[in-house]
Amino acid sequence: MCCCFAAIVGVVLLLMGLTALLTYIFTSKHTTTMLTTSTTATTTTSTTTTSTTTTTTTTTTTSATTTPTPPCVPTSVGSANILYTAATGSVQYSCFAYAWTSPTTGPVTLAFQLRNDPSIWNLDDVTVYAGATEMLNNTGFETGSLSPWVRTTPNGACGGVAGGVYPYCMPFSGSYALCDGSFGCADEISQQFTATAGQLYIVSFWLKAGSTGAGISVTVTLS
Repeated sequence: MCCCFAAIVGVVLLLMGLTALLTYIFTSKHTTTMLTTSTTATTTTSTTTTSTTTTTTTTTTTSATTTPTPPCVPTSVGSANILYTAATGSVQYSCFAYAWTSPTTGPVTLAFQLRNDPSIWNLDDVTVYAGATEMLNNTGFETGSLSPWVRTTPNGACGGVAGGVYPYCMPFSGSYALCDGSFGCADEISQQFTATAGQLYIVSFWLKAGSTGAGISVTVTLS
């Protein structure tokens, strides 16, 4: 009987062991943990914007037309042919100026008829302005020659010193002037330019007599 009890106990224990083993197998969890490392790459894009400012500079050039101021106050003579005439002169340089309006369009001639029996005339700085435009050339005789001025003898053959540019001429300004010592009659010194009808011209010049006395004359014409 003891053997049977022991056998029964053994069987019971065996069954309990099997039961425990089966329970462990079916109820036990085997958890596998995977560690995943995720690497995130962040790309930063830097955008540089360059702003270009274009500055446009506009330069405005204003041209002013200035009429030169005459060396002395002009005398208005309208369209008269004779600007000045005299039978005497000053031994000091004197200024003469005239406002002349051309009656026609075309060539006109500014002429000086000069006579000085006892001495000579000195003529310098002859100008004719139409606004800011000088109409004459070699106005102060600074080329050292008469050209483009022309000497003629409308009153016949005269003696004395013919009108011209000489080393002994006394200038009002610069280094040269015109001298004219025509004797017995007047010779003529002239220059031509093209005039416009209705245009106002300012004529000016400086004149000096070497001496005073009989046999002196000067006539200035523009025609």
